[in-house]
Amino acid sequence: MRDLTDDVALMRPVIEALRASGTDPDRVLARVGLAPGGLPAGRFPHSAQAQFWKATSDECGQEHVGLFLAQHLPAFHGLLLEYLFLSSDTFGSGLRHALRYVRLLSDTLNAGLQVQGERAVLSLGLAPDTPRHFPEMLAGAVIRLFDALTEGAFVAREVRLMHAAGAPAARYQQVYGCPARLGAEDYALVFDAAVLDKASRHAAPELLRMHESLARRQLAEVERLDLVRQVRELIGELLVDGGATLEQVAARLNMPARRLRERLAMAGVRFNDLITDYRCRLAKELLLKTDERIEVIVERTGFSEPSTFYRAFKRWVGETPVEFRKRGKV
Repeated sequence: MRDLTDDVALMRPVIEALRASGTDPDRVLARVGLAPGGLPAGRFPHSAQAQFWKATSDECGQEHVGLFLAQHLPAFHGLLLEYLFLSSDTFGSGLRHALRYVRLLSDTLNAGLQVQGERAVLSLGLAPDTPRHFPEMLAGAVIRLFDALTEGAFVAREVRLMHAAGAPAARYQQVYGCPARLGAEDYALVFDAAVLDKASRHAAPELLRMHESLARRQLAEVERLDLVRQVRELIGELLVDGGATLEQVAARLNMPARRLRERLAMAGVRFNDLITDYRCRLAKELLLKTDERIEVIVERTGFSEPSTFYRAFKRWVGETPVEFRKRGKV
C-alpha cells in the first residue's frame, strides 16, 4: 500500500493560525524536525500528522487544539482551489470544480458532494484514524471559507465527525455555528443546498480556464511523483527477494510492463535508473551505518556476485566498497 502524503499548503494556514493565536509556530516545527521560519515546499507523509498535532496541542496548551485554531484561521489562504471557486459563475460550480483537484492538498481528502433535497452534504473522505484535531480544524476552515465566498449566505447545519470522543457540544456550536455529531459514519459538512446557486461576483471564464489548466498540471505532477515513489518502494521490497524487474514491479501495480515503461518515460525517468539509484543509496547506507559483511550487502542490494557489485560500486562512487567504508568511518 502506498504511503499517503499531504501538501504543505494544507499546513500553511495552521502556521498562520498559530501565529495569530500567540503561539510561536517555530517551536512546533522544531518538535517535528523542521527548520524554523516556515514549511518547506512539496509534500510530506500523512503519517506525520499525528506528531504535528501532538506538538501543536502541547505548544498551544489546548486539549481541543483543532477547534482552537479554527477560530484563528484566515478566511482565504491563497490556495489554487479557492481561485477556482472565485472565478466560477456560481458557488456550486466552483465547489464542483475544486473537488476535482482536492488531491492537490492531500491523498486522504477523497471529498464528494451530494444534494439531498434542501440539504447538501460535503463528504471529506478522511480516514477513521486521522488525528481528530485535523478534521475538527478542517471543518471550521471550510465553514469560514464558504461563508466568505458566499458573502455570508452559507448556512452550516451539521458537522459529522467520526471520532467518538471530542469537545463538549457547546464548543462545537461556538466554533461552527451549528451542532457536531460525534461517532458519525463519515467526516462531512451538511449545509443548505440553496447556496449552491449563489452567483459569484468574481466570475471570470478566462480566469477559470487558466486556473483549471494550472490545476491539471499540478495534479499531473503529483501523480508523476506518486508513481516514481511507488516504484522506488516496490524496488526496495522486491530486492529483498532478489527480484525487482520491470515486469515484477508492473505486476504489483496491476498494469502491463509496457504501460509502466511509458508512464515512467512521461515522468522523465527510466526504470533502470531508479534501480541503480536505489542500489547505490542502499549500499552506501549499509556500508557507513552498519557492520554488515560485504557478502550480505551484495545480497541485500540485489547482486548475484560480489565481483559484479564491486564493479558497479566502483563505477557509481569512484572507489571500492571497502575503501568507501574505511574513509567514511575515519
